[in-house]
Amino acid sequence: MSPEGPQLEFLDLIDGLEQLVIESRRLPVGGNLVVDRRRLLDLIDQLRLAIPADLRQAQQVLEARQQIIDDAHLTARRTLERAEQERARLIDEHALTRAAQERAQQLLMDAEARARQIIAEADATAAAHLSEAAEATRQELENLNRYTREVLQRLERLLTQLLGSVRENLEQVEREQP
Repeated sequence: MSPEGPQLEFLDLIDGLEQLVIESRRLPVGGNLVVDRRRLLDLIDQLRLAIPADLRQAQQVLEARQQIIDDAHLTARRTLERAEQERARLIDEHALTRAAQERAQQLLMDAEARARQIIAEADATAAAHLSEAAEATRQELENLNRYTREVLQRLERLLTQLLGSVRENLEQVEREQP
């Protein structure tokens, strides 16, 4: 998913908040607004759902990493079990016990080396995926934070203008009273 997807959804939700403020009724005294509480809470819930998409992806990478490691351990254990079974079979089937033990020992060492290699490769793969996901998440959150700051500053300016307009109207009404 491109970084624009969640960001656009997030931006749409911020625009929805702004529209809710603009459409809200003004109280005649104090310049406060009457905001539709249900709509506001719905927008806040949607904002919460829009932000953690990258965090869910990072969790999936962690789970995939754990699965890779678990699979590597299982493969290693099975390889060791097969090597041990082969060792026992060689000892039982051949009169030359010494040769069988040496072969079994070599198989066991090879299996252990392969198991270490599989685990190291799985760890490296999982670490690479985790690092990529962490960087993508960091960049996405940085972009979202920057945009949120811009939208909130814009909203603050708009509210300041609205408040100034309300004050001017209130002063005009007070000047016109007998």
